[in-house]
Amino acid sequence: MKIFFSALEVSADLHGSKLINALKQKQKNIYFFGLGGERMKEEGLDVRWDLTRYSTVGFIEPLPYIPKLLKIQQKAKYLLRETKPDLAIFIDAQGFNLPLAKYAKSLGIITVYYFAPQYWLWGKKEEAKEVLSNLDWIIATFPQEYSLYKLFGDNVVFFGHPLIDYLSVYSNIDKKNDLIGLFPGSRVQEIKKLTPIFLEIAEKLPGYKFVIPLASQNFSDLLYSIIEEKENLVKVVSGNESQKILRASVISLVASGTVTLEAAILKTPVFVFYKISPLTYFIAKRLVHYPYIALPNIILEKCIFPEYVQYIDINKVVKDIEDFLRDSDRRGKMLKDLDRISEILGKPGVLDKISDFILNIL
Repeated sequence: MKIFFSALEVSADLHGSKLINALKQKQKNIYFFGLGGERMKEEGLDVRWDLTRYSTVGFIEPLPYIPKLLKIQQKAKYLLRETKPDLAIFIDAQGFNLPLAKYAKSLGIITVYYFAPQYWLWGKKEEAKEVLSNLDWIIATFPQEYSLYKLFGDNVVFFGHPLIDYLSVYSNIDKKNDLIGLFPGSRVQEIKKLTPIFLEIAEKLPGYKFVIPLASQNFSDLLYSIIEEKENLVKVVSGNESQKILRASVISLVASGTVTLEAAILKTPVFVFYKISPLTYFIAKRLVHYPYIALPNIILEKCIFPEYVQYIDINKVVKDIEDFLRDSDRRGKMLKDLDRISEILGKPGVLDKISDFILNIL
C-alpha cells in the first residue's frame, strides 16, 4: 500500500508525522512518501522534497519562492503519475496543494485534504464549494470548518482536533513562575520580524528566564544570527521541547498560529503577535471574517489572549504583561475560558478515529 503526503510547513510536518505514526500502528505494510519535513522523516516518510524552509504567509511574501515551488509542484505531479499511490493526503498550504490535489484526483487517486483551506476564517465562503468538488474527502479539524464545508457536500468529516491527543502527555508538567517561552513562529518572515521584538520585550522584564524552542533546524542559522548579541538573555532549545516549554511557562510570547491553540489546550496564557508587509496587512483586513487573529479568540469570539498586530508599542506590551502577571483574578477568568476551548475541540481519541477513517476509505 502506498500513501503520498504533501506537507510544506513546520506545523503541517508535525500533523503529518502524528498521522503517519497512527497509521503505522494499524497497518504495517504502508509505504509513505512525498513532501514533508524533519518529523515526518523520523516517522518513516520517504521525503522527496522538504519545502518547510520556504513556507510563507501573505500575498507578496511568497513571490521570491514561486519559481522553485512551481518546479517542485510539476515534479510532484510527475511522481503521482508514475507511482499511482492508493491515497494522497494534503495538509494545509492551499496555494501549492489544491492544484496538486486536483491533479491527483484526475488520475483516479483517492484524495484527502487534512487541515483544508480555511474559508470559514477568511476569503469567500463560496470558494469552499469548489475545493470540495475537487477532492474525495476533507477531514475538518474545527466545528466551524466542518459546518461550512458541509453546506456544499457530504464528503467532509469531523472527529475533533488532533492537538487534543498530542498534548495530553504534557498536562502534568508544573508551571515555573520565572519562565517565559518565546515562540516567534515557524516561517522565515515571522522569525525575522518577531524575534527582535520578543528580545526587546525580554530585556524590559528582569527576573525571568527566556527560552526559544527552535521550530526547525532549517532556521537555526537565521535565529542565531538574530540573537547572537543577546545570547545571554535567551536560551535556544530543540523544537522537540516546544510543547514542554509552552506548558511550563508562566506566560509565553507567540506568533499567531497553531501555537495559540496549543497554549489554550495546555492552559498557558499567551500574548499573541503578528507583523506582515503593509500591503498584505491592507488586503488581509478586507478578507478576514473575524476581528481576531488568534484561533482561541476566534473560536470563542472574544479576546481571551491579548493581540498585538502590525504596529507594536513595546512599552505598552511590557506594561500589559506586568499588569497581567499581577492580576490573579484575570488569570483565573482566562483559564476558565480555555477550558471551553478544549471542550469545543473534542475528546481524546481523535487520531485513532482519523486513522481508522483513512484506512476504511482505501
